[in-house]
Amino acid sequence: MRTTKILTLFLSVFLSFLNAAAQDKWDLRRCVEYAMANNISIKQADIDSRTFQLTYEQSKWAQFGTAQGSTSVGLNFGRSIDPTNNIYVNQQGLSQQYSLQVGITLFNWFALRRARESNQYNYQAQVVNIDKIKNDVTLNVAAGYLQALLAKEQVTLANTKLALTAHQLENTRRLVDAGSVPELNAAELEVQFATDTSAVISAQETYDIDNLQLKAILNLDAAAPFDLDTPPVETIPVEPIASLRPDVVYAIAVGTFPQQKMNDLRITAAAKNVDYNRGRLYPTLSAFGALGSNFFNDLRQINFVNTGYQPTPGFPYAFNSGTGNKDTVFSQTGHTVYSGQPFYKAWTGYGSQLSNNFGQQVGLQLNVPIFNGNSARTNYKKAQLNVITAKLTKDNDLLTLKQNIYQAYYNAVASLEKFEANKKAVTVAERSFDLSTKRYNIGMLNTIDYLTNQNNLFTARINVLIAQYDYVFRMKVLEYYKGLGIKL
Repeated sequence: MRTTKILTLFLSVFLSFLNAAAQDKWDLRRCVEYAMANNISIKQADIDSRTFQLTYEQSKWAQFGTAQGSTSVGLNFGRSIDPTNNIYVNQQGLSQQYSLQVGITLFNWFALRRARESNQYNYQAQVVNIDKIKNDVTLNVAAGYLQALLAKEQVTLANTKLALTAHQLENTRRLVDAGSVPELNAAELEVQFATDTSAVISAQETYDIDNLQLKAILNLDAAAPFDLDTPPVETIPVEPIASLRPDVVYAIAVGTFPQQKMNDLRITAAAKNVDYNRGRLYPTLSAFGALGSNFFNDLRQINFVNTGYQPTPGFPYAFNSGTGNKDTVFSQTGHTVYSGQPFYKAWTGYGSQLSNNFGQQVGLQLNVPIFNGNSARTNYKKAQLNVITAKLTKDNDLLTLKQNIYQAYYNAVASLEKFEANKKAVTVAERSFDLSTKRYNIGMLNTIDYLTNQNNLFTARINVLIAQYDYVFRMKVLEYYKGLGIKL
């Protein structure tokens, strides 16, 4: 029972270790998912789309007019106008105004609606642009991933060749020590060993640089641990070349590729912008309304002399300077309510003043553009040119798309032919090297000829790897244009 528990614990720890080791490997799916979440270009595209969304939402609200409320408080000194009765006074006072203004466009030849629609299509184009950039990043990740895999395979081949040379050098040393072969054989192998060592270093450097470039695409820290999962290249799924004919792939790409959708949306947005600028050439009818009131407080001390008939507290009145040293107080109806020596007038209540000075306004406004430096008509003509530019951009992108698809197809066919030819070269080189090794071991072949066969085999293996990875990548590009995604 105890043994079973120990064995179970050991297996759990071992499986956990294997799982952790597997998680540390970066396969293509993990690379693509990380890039989707962290790539800077994708993040920038997302910010751009949100900016366009805010512009679109603002243009929707612009159709509902404007409303603005305000209030102000101030101290008046010296000669000024009493805002409650519009009379010049020479006194110190506290004033406050309230206002509420609203306005709405009744008719402007649908310019506001067209502006909203133009912004809506521009926003939708930016959303599609995110998909385009994601597709481009996915393709770049796949290219970088395959390039790094090729570099890793080249490191393996270089180490294999170095080990083979080291083994042959060790055997030759024993034969030299036994007097069976001359010292020159060992010296030549030592030169080859140094050359192979340099090749290993160069291959490792290439692999490290390719890994660094792949990290940059992923926006992964350059110092972060990074170890590629290495699936055998022959296990990578590839569509049959017959199903990826360029005319078929192009027809599919035109209807599904994000770039084309984005171009169509931008053309529509530009056309709506033309309608918007056309509407601004014509008059605009608007409605407006306003509410307002004010208050004024004389800050001087209340000091009536000659308390004859005094104004009723809180009753509205107007102040008028008389002749000599007398002042007169009038009611708002014009009747005299007090006349006597100079005095400091009292102020009516805050709420009473606001109520008595409350005013309203409604009206219609017609704006007719007559001459504004020809800016409106110039903007209209620029908008028409922008439509032509958007259409030309679409045509150019279609031409580029077609060229890329046909080029990828021809490259794939050529890579497949090179791959098949290099496979035959490897078969021949392996047979030649096997024969030369046997002859060299019995002293019937000199070292130079042996090393030549060895290098020929190494070169053939490198060439077949390059051709195979190039073929796989070209096929993945065609699959990408056909909308099949990237699968490794």
